[in-house]
Parts: sequence; structure tokens; C-alpha cells
Amino acid sequence: MRKLLTVLFALLCVPALLHAQPAPSTATATFLDRTRTDAERLKAAQSLGYPDEKTRRGLLGIGADKKQSDAVRFEALRRVQYSPKWRDVVLKILADPNDGGEELDANLIRDLSRKTAFRIPVDDQQRIQKVERKLLDDQRDKVRLEAYRALVSNHDSVALERLVTALRIGKNVPIPLTDAIELLDDDGAISYIGVLRPFLDHRDAAVRARAARALALDPESRPKIVEMAVSSTSPAEVRVDALGALAHEDPGYTKYAVGIVANGQESPDIRRVAMGEVVGRMNYNVVDPDEQIRFAQTVERVAGDRNLVQTESGALLQRTAVDVLAYLKKAFPAIAKFYANR
Repeated sequence: MRKLLTVLFALLCVPALLHAQPAPSTATATFLDRTRTDAERLKAAQSLGYPDEKTRRGLLGIGADKKQSDAVRFEALRRVQYSPKWRDVVLKILADPNDGGEELDANLIRDLSRKTAFRIPVDDQQRIQKVERKLLDDQRDKVRLEAYRALVSNHDSVALERLVTALRIGKNVPIPLTDAIELLDDDGAISYIGVLRPFLDHRDAAVRARAARALALDPESRPKIVEMAVSSTSPAEVRVDALGALAHEDPGYTKYAVGIVANGQESPDIRRVAMGEVVGRMNYNVVDPDEQIRFAQTVERVAGDRNLVQTESGALLQRTAVDVLAYLKKAFPAIAKFYANR
């Protein structure tokens, strides 16, 4: 009898199950519930899946709602793909200085750039450009920076002209100098060499380092950058950036970089950076076989230097040298032949 009742109950439930609509996931329901706390909703957001049409409408509604916290609004909007409705909500927020705080606006500009990285309609491009150009004068640092990043990444003439003019004058630069140099470098440093050169002598080491990275391709700037790279009095961050940039651009790189690797008075960290950059140059550029062998012999001496193990950075340098030497013997025929015949 019990088995029969179980079967009958199951049969009675089948129609209801067939016509029932699937309930939204717990995470989606929690995030869309405006009575829940921000902490609960943001935690639930981590488990949100790909939104269906109903969920997308709910997320757009939350994103447009000024009563919601900025964190929740951004989380809702970033979950929605680019569409005319999403575009309208985001541009309306960005165009209204009283809608959204600094973090929300900065995050939305970044998300907008990411979602429009591929081709979008010309009308959309013009609308976005118009809003973002106004944000170049925004008083909030993060918003202004993201507006410059978004526009320069699209080679916007207005944003570039403002940056170049400010850098040339040397005052009232609208974004941090390191970011400004990076943006011009990304746009093509070769077009801004005269503007960027003075920053090789800037008092801020971070600015000098970023300028060195941008200008290593310039033959006239290169001697100064080499001096920055080899000088033990240069700050470590300047030397690291200079060595990395020169390894890509300077045909004579191995001559002085191998000297740094060989110098026992140098910082072990700088020696390790120089060693890695020489290997990188050898991997992707033609290096004279004699230079290759000289480098391998230098690395061999470092690998056998027992005094290095007295410090953590020295021990790391020695272990790296052991690994690099093994790689050189396998990867470069001239080096392999040298050691086979020695």
C-alpha cells in the first residue's frame, strides 16, 4: 500500500513539475533583492552565472538606481554585456556629475573601454567620446585618469594634445607623470621623443624609470639611459627599467650587461636582472657567438661563487645562474660546442 501511495503521489506531482518555471538561483535572487545588505549582495555576486534576459533587466535597473551603493551598482553593470541599454545607463551616469562617486565612475570608464575594445557603431563611438572628453576636466583624480586612458587608447587627438601640451610646459599635468609618460609610450613614443626626454632628469626616480622605458628606442637618448643602467648610484627601480628597455632596443646591450653580471660589487638583484635580460636578448636577437660564450663563462663563475650563499639575494642569484647555464648549453650551439670541446 505504501508503495502504491508513493507512485500515486509522484504521478499527481508530474503536471505541476512540468509547468513550473525554474526558480532563479539563490545567488541571483540574493543580489537582486534590494532589502539585503550590501555585504550579502556582493558576496552573492561572486556566484552569479551568465544572466538571462530577466536578470539583465534587473541588473540594469540596479545599476541605474542612485539609491543603491556604488559598489553594488558597478557589480550589477559589469555583469551585463555591451548593448544599447547598457550603454545608455552607463553614459547617463558618467555625464551626470551628481550621479555616482569617484570609484563608480572610474570603474565604469574602465569597463566601458574593455567592452568597446572591438568595433562598435560609429554613433556609439561618438557618444562615448563626447562623454569621456568632458571627464578630462573632472575634479576627481581617478575619473580623470581613466578618461585619459580610455581616450588615448583610441588615439583621441584632444586627449593627446592636452597631455603633450602639459608635459611640454612642465606644469599642470592632469594625471600623474608616470601615467602620462606611459600613455604617450603606448601611443607611440617615437612621436613624442622631444616631449619625453627632459623626464630622464626628473627628480622623481619613478618618473625617470618610466621615461627610460619609453625612450630606449631613441639613439640620442640611449647613452644617458645606459649610464642610468650601469651606474651603481642609480636607484634600483631606474636600473631595472633601464636594463629591461635597453635589452629590447640596444644592439650593444650584452657588452655592458655582462659586465654588470660579472661585477661582484654589484647588487645581487641587479646582477640577476641583467642576467635574465641578456638571456632574453639572446633568445630573440642575433648575438655574436663570442659574446654568447663570454656571457656563459660569466654565468658559470657566478654559479660557482660560494660566497653568494651568505645572503638570500645572493643565494637566489647563484641558483638562477646554475639554471641559466644549463639552459645556455642546451639552447645555443656555439655555447654547447665550447663546453663540449673544453
